Amino acid sequence: MKSEPNEYRVRVGEDELSVLEWPGEGDPILLLHATGFHSRCWNEVVKQLPDQHVYAADLRFHGDSHSSGEINWHVLSEDIRLLVEQLDLENLVGVGHSIGGHLVARAAAALPHRFKQLLLIDPVIMSPEYYQKMAESPHEANPADHPVSRRKNKWRDADEMYQRFCNKPPFISWQPQVLRDYCDYALRPRSNEEFLELACDPINEASIYVNQTGNEAVHADLDKIITPTTILRAAPAKDNVRDLSTSPTWPGLAAALPCARERYLPDMSHFIPMQDPDMVAQYIMQAQANTWQTV
Repeated sequence: MKSEPNEYRVRVGEDELSVLEWPGEGDPILLLHATGFHSRCWNEVVKQLPDQHVYAADLRFHGDSHSSGEINWHVLSEDIRLLVEQLDLENLVGVGHSIGGHLVARAAAALPHRFKQLLLIDPVIMSPEYYQKMAESPHEANPADHPVSRRKNKWRDADEMYQRFCNKPPFISWQPQVLRDYCDYALRPRSNEEFLELACDPINEASIYVNQTGNEAVHADLDKIITPTTILRAAPAKDNVRDLSTSPTWPGLAAALPCARERYLPDMSHFIPMQDPDMVAQYIMQAQANTWQTV
């Protein structure tokens, strides 16, 4: 059983990211969470890695990390590149879910000599056609118009949050302890009030979804990602009706990378680590051992 992690901050440029570190043996493992979540959402995965040296970081605007500067995916990518350099991680197994997969892939493109393997869990890397369509129809999206910006953000405590979510999709498909971990570490004191609010402010979360200008640059990086890569991809949206539970991942991603394989998981939602943390841990251990077995 893993003990409680060490918690500290790492400076990246003019800001700081909050990092959890579980000491252990072997090459390091870095876990990056999805938009709107935090590093403690990996707790159930980490429990299945009892002897491993694991890091999990809160992205900017999330958890205990700084929430300053421009909401821009390039800035978020630079944060992760700088974090890997500041921690001086070598032979790294990089693991990212959703936006975390996008960011760790960009870091591996910039620092290929530091990575041993990648596990991209339904990464937000869209098709070239998707990015082209965005470029041809540019518009200034207002984060306040995104439904995520209207999330409930006044909570009595984590128990209230858990009870509100546990019987509703998509959370009903999560392992209960993962949802418990999400709720227990998601809230912070609300200014001058007795209530709590989300550490990832809903308007910041919405801004991450709508401010994707320039993300097409990820395709220029794909041939630089020489690290052996495993992609876990969930079911896509039906009839182009996309919600946060469907896969955003380009089906051609594995073929576009120099050394990659994909496992398609049509019975799972986008929240793969929340639904089956044991399976995710098995893939991480494969990456740690430099093997590509079928789980």
